[in-house]
Amino acid sequence: MQLPDLNSIDITQLPHSLQALIECVGIEHAYHLTCIYGGRPKYIPKHRERTKLADTLPGEALDALIKRFAGVALEIPKADHFLRQLRNLQIQKESADGLSRSLLADKYGLSLRQIGNIRRLA
Repeated sequence: MQLPDLNSIDITQLPHSLQALIECVGIEHAYHLTCIYGGRPKYIPKHRERTKLADTLPGEALDALIKRFAGVALEIPKADHFLRQLRNLQIQKESADGLSRSLLADKYGLSLRQIGNIRRLA
């Protein structure tokens, strides 16, 4: 899976549940989990050999997840939170480069008002 550049993500703008997941396993692993399990609860067992998460996460990240959330059905947020923020940053960049609201609205499938609101966030 091609990992987007997550360095520009403002973690403080993400939901608290996603912030906690990032704090626990790191932003790349949290993004990977949201892509696979996003929008669904995922039970975190007390022992690593009782989960298929070992196929998804490296041992160190899995151990940290188990240490923090063992025995809990963790609601994994959707990847949309990451993707929306990356899209908005791209819109702000392209707007600063001179693209019109109309062109940006067509390109991203958004309304002129949404593009205006995103541009004002910059």
